[in-house]
Amino acid sequence: MNDVVQGFPKKPVITFGEPLVACIPQTRGTGMAMCQFSTESAGAELNTAIGLARLNVPVAYAATVGSDPFGRLVCRDLGAEGVDASRVTRSVGGQTGVLFKQWRGLAGDTDVYYYRSGSPMAVGEWDVGQVHRDIAASVFCWLHSTGITWMIGEQTRAQASELLQLACNTGMPISFDVNVRLKLGSALSWREMVETVCPFVTWILLGDSEAYLLYGTREPDSLEERFRERGFAGQGVIIKQGDQGATAVVRGVETKVDAWPISQVMDTVGAGDGFNAGWIAGTLLGWELQRSLRLGALVGAYAVTSTGDSSGYPYWEETVAHIDGTGIAR
Repeated sequence: MNDVVQGFPKKPVITFGEPLVACIPQTRGTGMAMCQFSTESAGAELNTAIGLARLNVPVAYAATVGSDPFGRLVCRDLGAEGVDASRVTRSVGGQTGVLFKQWRGLAGDTDVYYYRSGSPMAVGEWDVGQVHRDIAASVFCWLHSTGITWMIGEQTRAQASELLQLACNTGMPISFDVNVRLKLGSALSWREMVETVCPFVTWILLGDSEAYLLYGTREPDSLEERFRERGFAGQGVIIKQGDQGATAVVRGVETKVDAWPISQVMDTVGAGDGFNAGWIAGTLLGWELQRSLRLGALVGAYAVTSTGDSSGYPYWEETVAHIDGTGIAR
């Protein structure tokens, strides 16, 4: 096991994006029935950072939090998980974003309510100076972000684009998860944003429902062709297909993995971010694509067994018990 872990690069992965605090009800039902909550840090890129850290991948996270108890909670959680939070700054006046979950209906579907309009990154109070210098100095081995960062505010979009282009110019591998949130913009605006970003990234990831919403197809080869027509010159596209697994397409060649069987689905939020972490970890270990996708699917499977965004992610010792077998993720 130690020999495998030693295969990770010494340089960390860098992720950046808006941090949130998730308020998770202790009972299921609508808001009127929810009286007690637990809290944990959340946000797409933060979730992926935690997933990577649990897999023993060196990882740094950059963001701005409010000077409030929720901001302190985010910094505490990152430190406890082993994520380098030295590039997380604090805003003087902004308030850390919050989300509330509830589960309702016969299928127990997850509803998420966001309160983020006054968060530091939404209002443009993100200091990217240190991250910019570190990317220029080749401190990191990989960059990962999502479309959410581009859609929460104009200034944050400009800053994120500058970091992405700088990383591209250094030759750093870049993974970009579209991660559509229609509360932040229309499908058209999301599609336009993706097409401005895709020329700079190495891998594009998106869910099959997102693909259909933005492009009217779930077919991996059609999606790759569309992205390449719009300037994508990277390695490939990965389509996350929920309980059907995932498919990567690299210049027309598809590689598919099945979803891991699980005994009970508690909450699907955070599964895609966990998939990203597992797939990145496998790729950094030099694994073949199918095995890396399989690790991504495993982390995603662990995620849905918990009501928290990242609290269900596995540690490396747990993944090695599954990755070459057919056990059930628990």
